[in-house]
Amino acid sequence: MVVYIVGAGPGDPELITLKAKRLIKNAEVLIYDRLVDEKILSWAPPNCKLIYFGKRDNKSHPSQKIQRDINSTLLEYGPIKRVVRLKGGDPFIFGRGGEEAMVCTKAGINFEIIPGISSFYAAPAYAGIPLTHRDFNSVFAVLTGHESIKAKSSINWNKLPETIVVLMGVSKIQEIAKNLLESGREKTTPVAAIRWGSKLEQNTKITNLGDLAEGVNGIKPPTVFVIGSITTLNSKLNWFEKKLGAARGKKIVLTQTLTHTKKTMETLESYGIESVNMPLIEIESRDYILPNINDYDSLIFTSMEGVKRVGEKIDLKSFKGKIFSIGPKTKSFLFNNYGVNSFIGDKYNSEGLANYVLKYYNEGKKLLLLRSSAATKTLLNMLSPRFDVSELYVYDIKQLPADPELIKGADAIFVFSASCSKSLVKLEKELLEKITIVSIGPETSRYLTIPHITASIHTIQGMVDEYLNYLWSEML
Repeated sequence: MVVYIVGAGPGDPELITLKAKRLIKNAEVLIYDRLVDEKILSWAPPNCKLIYFGKRDNKSHPSQKIQRDINSTLLEYGPIKRVVRLKGGDPFIFGRGGEEAMVCTKAGINFEIIPGISSFYAAPAYAGIPLTHRDFNSVFAVLTGHESIKAKSSINWNKLPETIVVLMGVSKIQEIAKNLLESGREKTTPVAAIRWGSKLEQNTKITNLGDLAEGVNGIKPPTVFVIGSITTLNSKLNWFEKKLGAARGKKIVLTQTLTHTKKTMETLESYGIESVNMPLIEIESRDYILPNINDYDSLIFTSMEGVKRVGEKIDLKSFKGKIFSIGPKTKSFLFNNYGVNSFIGDKYNSEGLANYVLKYYNEGKKLLLLRSSAATKTLLNMLSPRFDVSELYVYDIKQLPADPELIKGADAIFVFSASCSKSLVKLEKELLEKITIVSIGPETSRYLTIPHITASIHTIQGMVDEYLNYLWSEML
């Protein structure tokens, strides 16, 4: 067996290597840190054991004890399982990846290192701060805050280059600033404090060494500091936060059911976007008889609502076969509410799910589709030629009329299903043509007879990203 010590990147799930994603999707044990995005964890297969080791700077979770526990876990599972040790950023850059590799070496456990994009250059890049520039510098230094202020630190403060990057330094940045001032730096030397680099929460604060030495309040981890005149380029090149800023103050109408809007509204609020509920569908109960699920090789769910309806009738843990979900939201709902893991495809729509099932199984399996009576026939049509497919409607969807008054003054409408599309297009085209219509995927777009954009990733976050990219392109 092999232990894969993998870099998860700086935060944005899309800033992870293809090899890292492939290994995660085939992991038997996944050991991960606090800063690993939840979406990345959703790639792990249902039978994967997830083990969390989050490091926190408090007495109840001392760093050295947590590291010993991590090492023990590597020794426990490394010889018998396919282990992915997932670390934020790059495992060999202030991540103790080298130490963990040595643990494997001493125990005779095979290991591989999969580099990741490090926050030391990704966060500045997302803040519009190039670490090298012909007009400013050709060299820089990277320090870790925890190590750089130790009594036996090997850092020669007098010989550091003009540009310095500090990781994990929030608690020590005041001492670091004082050391730099004592070595001859000017108090006015600019400093950029970049929090949550590459994530939608990213925020860059521009300050200087003098203020840091006095103590600046409001700077919290995770923050990357860039010290030096190169940080002045932030005002001209800060593309990511300008892109996020393009969405602030926008008003978006949500067409999904009221029971599903809370998470969407929270996501939009984090961007400074106002949301208005205009549900175009309503979930209705349906009487149905559930067969013996263990007569089937697989259950296939296309929504959280389907999971909920079936979960009301039986203990889903009693199912002995495989469960497939249409996307990470349904997968998470299954796990968090029923303790059941499921498989998802690479594309979170009916076609993507069908393709995944077709790759996973040979012919002859018995499959049970559990969904709404309004569901499209894509899954059934793609799976029926190779499998014995049964379809069971576990709830109904009622279309609701769109309200023109709620749309007035809106900047965009998010459309979440084919049923929502059918209801929306009944409005006057003149009203809708003035608003940006964002569809969650191709099946939803098929029924939109008005100009619209379609999310390439069929999730709420995918819709937000598509809308942001649209706004950004309009600004250029």
